[in-house]
Amino acid sequence: MIEVRAQDKIFLALLVPVALVAGYVYFWRLDAARRLDDLMRRNATLVAVEDFPSRKRMAERARDDAREALATERAVPRPPAKMQADPNATFAERERAVLDVFRAAGLCVVRGETLPKSSAIDENAGGAIWRAAGWQRGWSAEHRRYELDGTYPAVKRALDVFSARQMAVIPEKVEMHAPGLARWIVEVWL
Repeated sequence: MIEVRAQDKIFLALLVPVALVAGYVYFWRLDAARRLDDLMRRNATLVAVEDFPSRKRMAERARDDAREALATERAVPRPPAKMQADPNATFAERERAVLDVFRAAGLCVVRGETLPKSSAIDENAGGAIWRAAGWQRGWSAEHRRYELDGTYPAVKRALDVFSARQMAVIPEKVEMHAPGLARWIVEVWL
């Protein structure tokens, strides 16, 4: 049989209350303290009853000023669109126009592919192109990569035609891969 000594009785007499206090602090008191801190933080953001009428007037004035600024901004005429295109044109028609420009500039289109939209930036860029063209919701641009054979002046001519005609085409990247009659990689949003 195990002998219980006086030291063991004293140890248990101290351990049980300490464990109960620790459990109370850990499971109940800390949670209550966290809730109290949260309530105090929320209370600090509230307006005192005495200050409410003046704060309300200040907020209403700020709202009215913002409405006036919005009305003024809406009254300013929109700048002319940097791109001109038919809003009813399908993607195939837009791509055909781009390919016609490449061919008219003396470039041979070897391959074309749609690039996946890899990020939120890409998704927003497509919508920004259509907004810049003056179109409304529902339109999205495609990110395309074309491999072209041709010379530097031909590539420059094609890019100049996009600009001169104000086509809804935004070149993102132009790379040359071989000297002479070069292989070009052109990425555009259209």
